[in-house]
Amino acid sequence: MTSTAAPVVTSERPVTVLDRTDRDSLLATCRRALDQARRSQRLVLVSWAKPLTLADPVAIWSRARRGTPRSFLWQSAWDRGSVVAIGSARDLRGRGENRVASVRDGWQALTRDLVTGGTAVTELPAGEGPLAIGGFAFSPENAPEKGRLPDALMWVPALQIRGTVPDQDAADRPGPAELRLNAVLLHDSDAEQVVNGLIHLADLCLPPEAAAEAQKLAYADERTHTSAELPDADHWKGLVRRATGRIRDGDFEKVVLARELRVTASSPFDVPTAVNRLRSAYPGTTVFAVDHEEYTFLGATPEYLVRVDRRAVHALGLAGTAPRGLTPEQDAALALELAGSAKIQHEHDVVVQMLRDALRDSCVDVDSDAEPSVVKLANVQHLSTKVRGDLAADSTAGILDFVDRLHPTPALGGHPRKESLSWLSDNEGLDRSWYAGVVGWADHSGQGQFAVTIRSALVDGPSASLYAGCGIVADSDPEAEYAESCAKLRPMMSALGIE
Repeated sequence: MTSTAAPVVTSERPVTVLDRTDRDSLLATCRRALDQARRSQRLVLVSWAKPLTLADPVAIWSRARRGTPRSFLWQSAWDRGSVVAIGSARDLRGRGENRVASVRDGWQALTRDLVTGGTAVTELPAGEGPLAIGGFAFSPENAPEKGRLPDALMWVPALQIRGTVPDQDAADRPGPAELRLNAVLLHDSDAEQVVNGLIHLADLCLPPEAAAEAQKLAYADERTHTSAELPDADHWKGLVRRATGRIRDGDFEKVVLARELRVTASSPFDVPTAVNRLRSAYPGTTVFAVDHEEYTFLGATPEYLVRVDRRAVHALGLAGTAPRGLTPEQDAALALELAGSAKIQHEHDVVVQMLRDALRDSCVDVDSDAEPSVVKLANVQHLSTKVRGDLAADSTAGILDFVDRLHPTPALGGHPRKESLSWLSDNEGLDRSWYAGVVGWADHSGQGQFAVTIRSALVDGPSASLYAGCGIVADSDPEAEYAESCAKLRPMMSALGIE
């Protein structure tokens, strides 16, 4: 675990967010944590909370992110919860096959002596206290010197705001939220210095809404760009043929083959504008953005890997894709064809059965929808089945335990897992980074949410890598799969303004 310095933000004169009473409470909490650190001779995480009103989390995030190499935005379609996080109080990292377990163990150790203060807000969606936020790459084979984002990176934010995503018709009406300031104290930390740094950060990140609105970024809409497909279309279709041949030979049953569209623009991409376009165009998806150093990983996904809300565990099987129709009649016909396809139904059932088996290790009353439903997005439609269970009375499993068991599902890598992932490693030739990985958050009680990072892009100034993947089975047609991948690229192309 490593620490990241608090962000340095340069802007107009800040407006004080915390009053004298808040400062005294925060200082008293930090002093209790310092006493605990001295007694235990261990790092101690301190977390202080205050109620807040928040109209639009994206307005806060888009302004505050400019002064820090680390930020996080989350707007959940599943419980309408939102998280904005700035800076890092403590990093949690992992490498290789045990990367999720390493992060989980680090998080549990860090919260063992947790000291809290202030006033927590209880009427928010699932989750409580300080969060560990971040994500995991698709494959543990990405070494830091090779990949553009770490294998595994979660962190405790220095400033954290949890709230509820406002409805479209109430977007300008503030709702309840919780401001939480987090820090890690050593036995020789200076409590006053820690408090001053946290208050300064809060003042810089939380100006009046009018000031936040006035600071919107403005990039030219007339940017030009060049793009390259990796691999090119003919090569990728050849990979589909090679995969179907191996499937017919019995080497594996399904493999999910991805490709990348790499774009270079004449000016930097406007990430906040892209986020706003995504949440406007795809209201049924979870929108996320992770800033890490010079990179931003963002997307809008319809799929969660797993959610834990108190003792309830939820997983989602999303596999099988069809285009949207040009007319209501054509759209309905395509949905019927999707639901009635024996090939797609089998592909979908493999995913659902894996989810059910994984939940049974720690849950009772594991159940799933009797029949898959059709989820309609702006450009494609999918088969979807919800799987649910309740943690057994003696189970101590938390959200990161389920991430470790489930990722990657057959919807992301293939089936059987070992054989399909081995073939991808040898043949795909693509650094997926965090595409088809997971992004989300965990609290200290084991609750949390992790989304599957499809419909996503990795942005670095004027450069962007957009990703799409298709599930390949024995009778997959290369031309049809290529067309499907193009459809899956369109949301991010539109969001980044490169169509």
